[in-house]
Amino acid sequence: MRAQSGRRGVGRTGVALLAVVAVVGLVTVACVSTVPPPTGALGSATVEGMTFVPATRDARYVEESPYNDGGGLLLFRVDNPNPTTDRIEQVLVNGIPVESLPGLKWWRVWPPELGPAGSPTSSAVVTIKGITAPLRADEQVQVDVETENGLTVTRSAKLRGAVLKVGSIVASADRTELFVTVRNRSDVAYTVNHLAVNDDVRIPVTDPSVSTPDGDWTVEPDRVLLIRIQLDAPAPVMAPVALQVGAIGLGGQQEWVLGALRLIEPEFDLGTWHSELPDRSDEAKQATKQVPVDQIVGGASPKFAELWDRWRIQTNAQRFANPATVAAQQNNPGIRSWLLSDEPDLGDEPEDTSAAVAARVDQYRALDPTHPMWVNFAMQRKFNEYGQIPDITGHDHYVVCAPNAIFGSNWARNADMIEALDYTDVLKDNTEPLPMWIWPQLAASSAWNCQPSAWAVSTQFWLSVMGGADGINWFVWNSDYLGDPQYAAAMAQAPRDVGVVRQVRDVLTYGEVEESSSADSPYIKTRTIVGEERQVVVACNLRYTANGPPWYPTYWNYPVSGNVTVDVPDWVSTSTIRRVTPTGTEAVAATVAGQSVTLPVALDDECAVFTIGAPDTAPPAAPEGLTFATPDTLAWIEGRDDVGVAGYVVYRNGIEVASAQNAVYVPVDDLLSVWTVAAFDSAGNVGPQSAPAAP
Repeated sequence: MRAQSGRRGVGRTGVALLAVVAVVGLVTVACVSTVPPPTGALGSATVEGMTFVPATRDARYVEESPYNDGGGLLLFRVDNPNPTTDRIEQVLVNGIPVESLPGLKWWRVWPPELGPAGSPTSSAVVTIKGITAPLRADEQVQVDVETENGLTVTRSAKLRGAVLKVGSIVASADRTELFVTVRNRSDVAYTVNHLAVNDDVRIPVTDPSVSTPDGDWTVEPDRVLLIRIQLDAPAPVMAPVALQVGAIGLGGQQEWVLGALRLIEPEFDLGTWHSELPDRSDEAKQATKQVPVDQIVGGASPKFAELWDRWRIQTNAQRFANPATVAAQQNNPGIRSWLLSDEPDLGDEPEDTSAAVAARVDQYRALDPTHPMWVNFAMQRKFNEYGQIPDITGHDHYVVCAPNAIFGSNWARNADMIEALDYTDVLKDNTEPLPMWIWPQLAASSAWNCQPSAWAVSTQFWLSVMGGADGINWFVWNSDYLGDPQYAAAMAQAPRDVGVVRQVRDVLTYGEVEESSSADSPYIKTRTIVGEERQVVVACNLRYTANGPPWYPTYWNYPVSGNVTVDVPDWVSTSTIRRVTPTGTEAVAATVAGQSVTLPVALDDECAVFTIGAPDTAPPAAPEGLTFATPDTLAWIEGRDDVGVAGYVVYRNGIEVASAQNAVYVPVDDLLSVWTVAAFDSAGNVGPQSAPAAP
């Protein structure tokens, strides 16, 4: 049983034999050596973990921009072996100063200063993004690094993509453990034989601090391996982590893969763009909390403090003009992230270039090192160029009646629903293990010509989850739309999908997407999310037609039924199989044959979500942050469970008086009483009561 996820947590599983103290973005191995990367003697700097992330895209989609990224991203770590601070002064690639490199888009050193040997900042990561040779697949590259103190080091490698990839890195709530997933993209099995978290090397099998769910360190073709790593000390908030995995294939080929990021709080986030909410009534804020929405995108206003203090709704804050205001937000629990740019890849202003966005991210990191930086994108052709700049990446590719980046959409062609999944797949391939917050389509008053149906809302939502989304931020759920008939279907569907997510939230937070399910109908799209103790299966209805002119089409979906067959990992029990509904779970007439499970599905407007695993006997944790949002309304932070939370019990003076589906309760009719709440899960387990409500 892991420490349950919570809003104060941070971390994730680490693997390999590379030490990176600060890093930006995803890393995929490019080094072809069959031995661990070398380390230098005292007095000589070292370059470690040279890695390459080739730019990928889906060639089926022709986007409006003629831009073509033929390169990739080169990343490596530089270690300072000396007792004095140092700074990287010069980087050469094939003898060319990096700032003069052909096709260069941006580059950075993070952190900018190398601390003394043995300090938390004694390593720095150099990241270089190019769109042409020499930073492209199959090129031989030599890197030379010079420091202010006169250290020099050279390293070379042939650039190529990896057969293994680090899919995700997430921490336990108490930050004492890392949970890592490794994906095998090849057609042969690999056995992990070396791990490292930064410069801390762990050897599988012999080291008890690293483990897999069943003790097997083999990752089969097209499957994922889940790894848990015990840390020697809790990881600080936003700690930079580089994880390297070494694995040997059946033919004896040793492979290395690196995943690097800064650790954000572990959570599958649920939010919306609703910058007007701080100025809306308490009734509007209560309605938003009832969805439930955990976070909003807010404008450059300090009013987000009230949203957190009273309603426990966080804000993804946009840019402030005054740097002192940004710096003052350090450790502010009301801020979830800084949304520093929205769709810069579509812009043509100087501030929209990837170099400018990277500089802005670095500026805000220096001003506020306690919160992650989030940037949202639109063009899959530019996912590799921009996607690894922030701490959290994302995209907004809308399908129904909406503008998107594909040439001719909404004036010459009707978009396909599967685009919601395809774009998320491309983003993940270019940026993992960075967390992805996806903006699926919900409702908008002026952004598109017609409003999506409940089917279109639910399908785009769950296709994003199938693609590996680590959070959903709708465009938009807006309290101003309540009661307006044109938005009624979309607004009503949002809480139904969230009601399902909340009950499997822990699996979505710590698990990894896998194509280990298949359907016997071409109209059913299915994937699974694999966790340590259970597997979540998602199936969506893609039987539809799009009629009418592209600028005002009508999407009609039709019922479909069939069977979904799931290949369940050996470590997941098949004893309990349930379908998750917005308000609970229900039995399923599944067929089980060993580790193969066949699920009957009948789909119409909503996607179907199932769980496979052992009986859930663990209760949720006590909810936190209980407070009086208004004199007659209680609000608190969403509860946490090892699977997910289904609802809450409300107590007055220790006696149960009501239940609530979401983290808000009204009316409270007695302020002098002691009010507490407890969370319960879909299996009926009730957790401990919270601390009493704060006045």
